[in-house]
Amino acid sequence: MKHKTLDELLEDVLSLLSKAGFTVEAITYPEDKRSVDIVGRAQDKKIILKVTHDSSRLSRRELEDLKKMSSTYRASALIVAEKYRRNNIEDDVVYVRNKVYVVNKNLLENYFLKKDKPIIINVRGSYLLRINSNKFIKKRLELGLSRSEVANRLQVTRELIYQYETRRSMTSIQTALRIARLMGEDVFEEIDLMKESVFNEQEHTVEDRVLKEIKEFLGTSEVRYYEFKTAPIDGAIVKEDKTVSIINLEGIDRDESDSKTENAIKISNMTRSIPVFIRGKNDIVRVKDIIMEIMRE
Repeated sequence: MKHKTLDELLEDVLSLLSKAGFTVEAITYPEDKRSVDIVGRAQDKKIILKVTHDSSRLSRRELEDLKKMSSTYRASALIVAEKYRRNNIEDDVVYVRNKVYVVNKNLLENYFLKKDKPIIINVRGSYLLRINSNKFIKKRLELGLSRSEVANRLQVTRELIYQYETRRSMTSIQTALRIARLMGEDVFEEIDLMKESVFNEQEHTVEDRVLKEIKEFLGTSEVRYYEFKTAPIDGAIVKEDKTVSIINLEGIDRDESDSKTENAIKISNMTRSIPVFIRGKNDIVRVKDIIMEIMRE
C-alpha cells in the first residue's frame, strides 16, 4: 500500500469535508508540533482535526490541546491518520487515542459522504462493539427467548445479558459475531463521530502569565479558562455562549506575528469566537476591560 504525503492527505481531507458541506480552513501555525490542522463549520456543526501519518507519534501536549479546543469551542475533535502504532488503520474501525477518536480517510469519507456510520471501536488493541439496550431487549422478545436462553446461545452468563439490557455496554468482537448471527447487526450502536468526539473535557490549570492576570481580574464565577501550547491561539475564556480567544503576539517577529494572527483569525471565524490580540504588556489592562464588557453583554 502506497502512503500519501502528508500534504496530499491534508488536501484530501479538506476536499471531502468541502463536499460534505463544510466551510474549511487549513491551519499552518505553529509549523511544528501543531494540535490542529483543519477547522471547519457546517451550520451549527463545528469540527477540528489533526492530520498525521501515525497517530501514535502525536505528543501528549498536542492531544491535550486538541481536547481542550474541542471543549472550548464546542467542536467535534478527530485525528485522521493512516497508521496507529505502526499498523494500518482499518476502514471500518474507530480507534481511540487518549479519548480522541482516530480514523482513516476512507472511514471519514464513508461517514460524511455515504452516511455510513461505523460500529467497531478499538480501545487499547481490543475490538469492541456497543450494545443498544432497547434494541437488544426488543429483539430478544421478538425471538421469544428468555435471558437464560439467549445466554446459552451466546455462550455467556445470564448476568451479562442483564447488563446488555440495563446499561450502556461494550462487547468483544467474538461475542458480537455470535450476537449478530442470533439477532442481527441492528442491536449494535452506530458511532456518531460528530456527537461523541470529546466535547466534554474539563478546563486545565492555567500557567500562562497573561491568562493568570485575566483570571485574577475576572474571577472564576461561571467563567472557564483554557490554555493552549500548540495552537495559534494561546488561551480562551468561556462564559455560557460567549468565547473570547486570546492571541499573544509579544516578543515574536513580524513574519511569525503575521502567520499567527492569520491562523488565529481562521479559528476564531470558524468557531465564532471573539479574538483579542495582545501586542505588549500595556495591552493587558485594556484587554481585561474589553473582556469584561464582552462577558457582561
